[in-house]
Amino acid sequence: MQRIFKSRMAAVVALTALLFATTQCGARLYPERIGQPISSSKSFGEVIDKVDTNVLLMDCLWLWCCPGFVGAIFLIKDFGTGAIYKPTGPVKARPQSSLLFRLENPAPADAQLVVTLEDASGVEVIATLLEKDVAQGEKVGEVMLRFPEGISSGDYRLAVKVNGEVQAAWNLSL
Repeated sequence: MQRIFKSRMAAVVALTALLFATTQCGARLYPERIGQPISSSKSFGEVIDKVDTNVLLMDCLWLWCCPGFVGAIFLIKDFGTGAIYKPTGPVKARPQSSLLFRLENPAPADAQLVVTLEDASGVEVIATLLEKDVAQGEKVGEVMLRFPEGISSGDYRLAVKVNGEVQAAWNLSL
């Protein structure tokens, strides 16, 4: 009887460790969201629309798996820090910091991929953060973009260009 209890306890500990290693709270997954304004909305519906359902679902899963302790801490931490809310406004970064960039789909054709840091209007290129030739079918994956030294704080635009054409752009506040 005691042997069965020990093996079940070991299985529960292993499962809990596996869950903790593969999923965590939103504040750990999205540290850039910490400190963002929690909500300037007036109505309950507007606040609900800003909640990242993936993070909420993950926190509720923790609440279900570990009743009363871990899940509650993750929910409180995510709501308290603002990490549970979808980002609004510009991406925030610090000068001389880095930004993780993911391109998960394979390239549909040979292309030149360029990521630039531009002035807020997108007219002047301040710095080229990535320049890479990508072959058809190649996956770029994760790329760490490092902001060069000497860039002053302010509002910028991060642009992703494929063969010279802007495919995506984000406002960035350094």
